[in-house]
Amino acid sequence: MTSEAAAVAAEPVRRDVGRLEYLDPHELVIDPFNHRKKRRSGDDTRPDRKLVASVKAMGVQVPLLVRPQADGATLGVIWGQRRLGAALLAAAEAKAKKQPYTLVPCLVRDDLTGADDEALVASMVENVHRVAASERDDVEALTQLALMDLDDGKRERHAKALGYRPAEIRMANRAAKLSDEDLSSVIAATFDLVEAADYAEVSDVPGALDALSRAKELDREQGKRRGHWAHALQRLRQAKADAAKRGTAESELTAAGVRVVAYRYSWTYGDARPLTDLRTALDNPITAEHHAADCPGHAAALHPETHEPVYLCLAWQKHRHQLSTQAAPAGNGQTVDRAAEAAKRRRTIAYNKAWRAAREVRFAFITELCGRKSASDAAWTVVLSLISGVGYVYSHFAGRHRTDLTARFLGVPDPQAERGSSDPFGPLIARTGKARRWRLLLAHTAAAIESEVMHDHAWRSPGDELRSWLRFLATEGYTLSDIEQEMCCGMSETAPASAPTAEETAAGS
Repeated sequence: MTSEAAAVAAEPVRRDVGRLEYLDPHELVIDPFNHRKKRRSGDDTRPDRKLVASVKAMGVQVPLLVRPQADGATLGVIWGQRRLGAALLAAAEAKAKKQPYTLVPCLVRDDLTGADDEALVASMVENVHRVAASERDDVEALTQLALMDLDDGKRERHAKALGYRPAEIRMANRAAKLSDEDLSSVIAATFDLVEAADYAEVSDVPGALDALSRAKELDREQGKRRGHWAHALQRLRQAKADAAKRGTAESELTAAGVRVVAYRYSWTYGDARPLTDLRTALDNPITAEHHAADCPGHAAALHPETHEPVYLCLAWQKHRHQLSTQAAPAGNGQTVDRAAEAAKRRRTIAYNKAWRAAREVRFAFITELCGRKSASDAAWTVVLSLISGVGYVYSHFAGRHRTDLTARFLGVPDPQAERGSSDPFGPLIARTGKARRWRLLLAHTAAAIESEVMHDHAWRSPGDELRSWLRFLATEGYTLSDIEQEMCCGMSETAPASAPTAEETAAGS
């Protein structure tokens, strides 16, 4: 072959794939030789939510392949059945709103008229060789989109076209931190990307996926908007922080050569005793430093709530330490009493943790409540009753001169963080319009109640003020946590103890 002939042979050739036309989706039918006929379980030809959202926002972007049918007048879809379904749904919605609907781009293949085998093969090729993008592909693409410098309007349009909320796109970078296995798990659990991002934060906490799944189901059943989810997430955050704190404390003790043993809720039996209960032969206190240097029985146990080390001697009698006169005698109490005391202490620790976790979620809700467009009648009643009343709550709070909680609920910096002022919120009041000044009053009221009524130990003896406040928040849309529901029912610390967690059981063994 001459060089000239070779050059001619190497030139690209054209293979026609039809002519492009924009057609009315109502005039199209499904070709009888379309490969997708839902013959197998799970082969659903209906368009999913994201495809419908995309077609509504942007129209069909990839042309359908169609050919003339036997009647000579109708065109049948060889591939693109789901896109056609989405286009019909979008058209129905537009017609209901008396708006124009969008025509569908189609590649018309006249050459396939009567060629059923060719039509079937073309349909199979499109379906068999198509591989859907993975969850990882989607999340990483959304992460790239989130990093682009786009205005809010454009970002919202893109989110709508992709079938996501703008908040999901913003959270994509956090969801992308999940492993492929975890990402598949959250997709299977029907988590959206905001929920997936939340899970990514606590995925290393045992049982996190199950806990959040149960919370999501409760919210769905009760019509709540992430109420149970928020409480479950905060408890998982607390568990993660506790585990980290405990791990750091254990590492520091091990590095210092201190043996770490299980914590006991009572040290009055057995050979081990905290150093605070012990004295030297001359009745002097025993410090951790001196005990570590002089006694082979030196060890430490981590408190299950604070994770602070409790230094002790593992064999105080063998090593000839004396028991302090203030310490409980060795072997004091029966076995049943020890078990009851341990259960009571486990319950106290569990309730303290639950109460503090609920507070964080409650504070977030109060901040949202103080940012609403208007105050409800119930909110005005709470504000006016507190300020005009003669109870201790408001007077005590006013005497403390605290502004941090009020500022937090208003979403502003604490005006007294750097310097004191007799009118700390004066500048904020001056620039707040009349229609929104109620927010300052409600934030101030909430700060007073949270400070004086909802303190750390309030769950031990819940009074009418506590119950009234929680019930008010519930009427405003707040989801009560388990412990808050218990307090609203009038339970006190004499209530039956909750089952201890695995961590608490291990700590008390």
